[in-house]
Amino acid sequence: MKAIFFALLIALSIANFSGTDVHELTQDDFNAKVQDQKTFWVIVEYSNLSSEQRTQVVLAAEALKGMINVGALSNGSSTVLRVYSNGQAIEYPGEWEAQEIVNFAFDQIRDFAFKRVGKVPKKQGEKTPEPQIDESDVIVLTDDNLDETILNSKDAWFVEFYAPWCGHCKKLAPEWAKLATTLKGEIKVAKIDASVEGSKAKGKYKVEGFPTIRFFGAGEKVDGDFESFDGARDYNTLLSYARETNRKLKPLFFEQLVNQQQFTDNCLKSTGLCVLLFVPHIYDCDQECRDAYLNTYRETVKPLKSKPLVHFWSQAGDQYELEEQFGLSGAGYPSVLALSPKKQLFSKMRGSLTSANVDRFLNNLLNGKEQVSRFGSVVPIEEVKN
Repeated sequence: MKAIFFALLIALSIANFSGTDVHELTQDDFNAKVQDQKTFWVIVEYSNLSSEQRTQVVLAAEALKGMINVGALSNGSSTVLRVYSNGQAIEYPGEWEAQEIVNFAFDQIRDFAFKRVGKVPKKQGEKTPEPQIDESDVIVLTDDNLDETILNSKDAWFVEFYAPWCGHCKKLAPEWAKLATTLKGEIKVAKIDASVEGSKAKGKYKVEGFPTIRFFGAGEKVDGDFESFDGARDYNTLLSYARETNRKLKPLFFEQLVNQQQFTDNCLKSTGLCVLLFVPHIYDCDQECRDAYLNTYRETVKPLKSKPLVHFWSQAGDQYELEEQFGLSGAGYPSVLALSPKKQLFSKMRGSLTSANVDRFLNNLLNGKEQVSRFGSVVPIEEVKN
């Protein structure tokens, strides 16, 4: 049975180009017809060949029929395309596209013929070599570490699923490299070769063609939750999409105010607004009561998470000097205070803590319609130990 199984595997690999103009070769055929003869061949040596690569080789064979032979040799180790002239191999460096393969084959025949007359002239319209692409800021992921790396990260990720032979991927490479440099420290830009046989990433992230581009938002991540990019693959479009999607998917910042460092990093260094919700002391309002206030506030501000807002909450009395500075102590709880550290302006919400009041207050602030007052520096923040 094993012998039959392996025989079938061999037969399947040899029949890869059955019914086309591509000559299936054994190693003996290759030695006799290609390696030891003064003839021209385009040979694809393959272990795993994608359907797109196969299609392009077949199209090239149809175009070259009667002029240059095209053959295929299953070598079981790698996949490469070479032009053989006079038994000497020249590896094809371009994209797996039929037109480019045909051009390359004819270039080799041309060069060989001119060498016979002593000089190889410059080709008409010959292009200068493309500059090297600096991809040092592009993070390279693998099938083994993709899930762990992204799901365990609180950063935003923009990921390209590519294939080394894909022409569109090669055209994207300089744009992707430039994007990675621009977004460094803001959004992680990565790539993963999803063309390998049995790629988990290809199936899990619905990669049906190359390149496929997915965006993973910042913060806690849920397995399988991502945004699909389907726009133009130029630098400006990619940059605009990445920043806009990052803003849209930005996690809500709503934390208990517990120390100075937290306040400095997230409020005083902010260019937007810091909003502080002061809830009653636990002795005046039990856990269920407090949670109700926090949940009302949280659900109200969720739709505004893409806006330049950070949110804190504090128990009445924990930040007594701060409450005193802005006239909140003794005014009743819950209460809401908004600060603009950059402009040194503040405002207090009027009315009770309802979704309608909070929504009105914050939108009026963002639109410059709320009454504000000026302040100097903020008093030190007390450390709170829960």
